Amino acid sequence: MVSRRRPERAKRRLAVIAVLIVSMVATLAGRLYYVQLLDPNKPVQTAGRLHDGTIVVPAPRGQIVDSRGRPLVDNTSAQVLTVNRETLQGLPDHGTSVLSRLAALLGTTTAALAKEITPCSPTVPAPCWTGEPYQPVPIASNASTAVTLAVSEHRERYPGVALQTVTLPRYPGGTLAAHVLGYTGAVNADDKKKNAALTDSDTIGRTGLEAQYDAALRGIDGQQVVRLNPQGSAVSAGADVPAQQGDTLVTSIDANVQRLAEQSLAKQIADSRAKGKPATSGSVVVMDPNTGRVIAAASYPSYDPQLFVGGISSSNYAALTSPTANDPLLSRAIAGQYAPGSTFKLITSSSAVMHQEISLSGTYACPGSLAIDGRVKTNFESESFGYPISLQDALGYSCDTFFYAPAANEFYADQSRITAGQKPNEYLQKMASAYGVGLAPGLDVPAAEQAAGGYADRDTRLARWKANRAQYCADAKHGFPQVADRAQRSYLTQLASENCTDGWRYRAGDNADMSIGQGETTVSPLQLAVAYSALVNGGRIWEPRLGWAIVNGAGKVVSTINPKLRNRVPVSQSVLNYIADSLSFSRGWAVSGAFAYLNSPYRNQIGGKTGTAEVFGHQDTSWLATWGPVSKDAHGATRARFVIVGMVEQAGTGATAAGPMLKRIWDGLFGVGGPAVVPGTRPATVLPKIAPQVQVSR
Repeated sequence: MVSRRRPERAKRRLAVIAVLIVSMVATLAGRLYYVQLLDPNKPVQTAGRLHDGTIVVPAPRGQIVDSRGRPLVDNTSAQVLTVNRETLQGLPDHGTSVLSRLAALLGTTTAALAKEITPCSPTVPAPCWTGEPYQPVPIASNASTAVTLAVSEHRERYPGVALQTVTLPRYPGGTLAAHVLGYTGAVNADDKKKNAALTDSDTIGRTGLEAQYDAALRGIDGQQVVRLNPQGSAVSAGADVPAQQGDTLVTSIDANVQRLAEQSLAKQIADSRAKGKPATSGSVVVMDPNTGRVIAAASYPSYDPQLFVGGISSSNYAALTSPTANDPLLSRAIAGQYAPGSTFKLITSSSAVMHQEISLSGTYACPGSLAIDGRVKTNFESESFGYPISLQDALGYSCDTFFYAPAANEFYADQSRITAGQKPNEYLQKMASAYGVGLAPGLDVPAAEQAAGGYADRDTRLARWKANRAQYCADAKHGFPQVADRAQRSYLTQLASENCTDGWRYRAGDNADMSIGQGETTVSPLQLAVAYSALVNGGRIWEPRLGWAIVNGAGKVVSTINPKLRNRVPVSQSVLNYIADSLSFSRGWAVSGAFAYLNSPYRNQIGGKTGTAEVFGHQDTSWLATWGPVSKDAHGATRARFVIVGMVEQAGTGATAAGPMLKRIWDGLFGVGGPAVVPGTRPATVLPKIAPQVQVSR
């Protein structure tokens, strides 16, 4: 027997379905009515109607020029090969034969080119085209002459392929000032997350001044408008908005001085190697101590920023980053950290005199050796004076033991304060900080590209021990089996054992080491140049600058970039004068490093302090910090127009390597053997005139 309820249930189901269908139709009809008639943003694209699409026209980057207006970075024209995928898709074989011919020209494969020009999508992973589907895809930047001729002379064989003239950054000096200028690169996904205004066709600064002043140098992109049909294909061209070239960055770099510094550095590397020294790397910094502007910053080894334009090849990048290349991308002048050796005695002398640990009129012992903490510390080659000497002679002859004693006494006095429940004074550390050691110099390059240097004190020693104690103890237990040299392995194991139990201790010997720029004390050549600038500018510590001004396309200065005064060292002018006079090369043999300048006509106009820094497992680092031409102002204060600091790793004493290296630079500044590289041996003080840019319309 069939139940009567079944037909009734079926009727109710049909009724529900009917109501749902009517509701859906009504919803769709209402939505269609809103979209077509009421929506303020209703689409205007209908069958047969065109709409606009935009192709970004990259702006040429602005120039970077030196302090006299000479280009350090400018622009050059290049041929970019592009492929219009829409045109290829319209061919009988969908462009396979064209891509095959192109692949043969470019040394790649047809499949690789096909992927490169295919628009990216959730189903099309990289490599693919990230721009608009209707935009011609660049497949070769700075195309070779052979490729250009093949395409231009046989256009019938390359439908949809075009050559477009673009501007690319050019570094006319090659490696000149490479570390200062930096290099550029293509925009990636991370860049666009940080700056939504960037497009795939933009070029941005990656390092150095190119990165620091990228916003000014990048300019304003233009637009090429195309008319698109409903299917998204371009059918005609619309209006164009020309790109605006980026502003010009005027720097304080003097191209002549920079070139001289680089040439002298390279020659010294070669000369030192010829004498059997490794001379692995080096740097030179030239500053105007009165303004805080950097005039030259040279590093060896170097690289050519042009390699990065249009994207660096994998082979070139591998060569630059190979362990045997010795890190040519590192700016030793700015980002390197090295033990300064006796050049640090400027700071030690300032501290010892200002805190009454020694006096300018007193004399003190300079023995060949001195026992501190039960360990014997010696002078270079155990040199000794049989009588007490003044600070003037201690600086000139660079007597280490002269400075050990007050530094050790300072330590013991601080320990007495700690025993009495007081904080240590740590005068030497405070003076080092005042001179800028342990603080990034604040140069106008990215923060990651400048070293802060450092020194040891009680707090940092304890904090480091707490953070690394487990590793110290593990190394002491297992040794260093990966180290091949037995003596070095033994030394490292013993050091790890001491650090495991006593690594938190700061000793008198540590303070003595710091007094002569050894131990854990490190600086960059730029930091040392800033410190020695304070010696001859009245004690001012600058945050130095490479940039000088931003100039717009009309040739108008839109902003001036000025060094900042960070602080003044707590040292009297009389003490600064005493130190500068003690190290004047006019004293001849009484000043270490002066012998390279004994026959120079300008010897009496410059001064300097050598440094020979010992580095475990390596030969000595050679340093020289110099200043000149010297003069006295109305108040009798010592002044100088230039400060030059030079460093060569593993090259021997300061006098034998850094000494002759800097002499060649001073010869050029004073015009010895030829015209002076800068007029009047003076840094530029007036901004150069920058010609208005000529805008070329499409």
